[in-house]
Amino acid sequence: MRIEQRIQQLYKKLLKLGYYPFQVQSIIHFAIGKSDVEAATAADKIKVVNILEDYEKLAYNFSLAYSK
Repeated sequence: MRIEQRIQQLYKKLLKLGYYPFQVQSIIHFAIGKSDVEAATAADKIKVVNILEDYEKLAYNFSLAYSK
């Protein structure tokens, strides 16, 4: 899977877990200093994937804890 596809996959998962699009964009901006992932370097894209995966885990664990 290409890194751009992984970013899109994580973006969609975060939306399903309850994040708003502007929140995900803010996370990306926080990770690399800009919201435009297309113009980001390969290293920046890896940072975005790592941070989005962390937020995905956080949201998933939160939903598990409060769905009981």
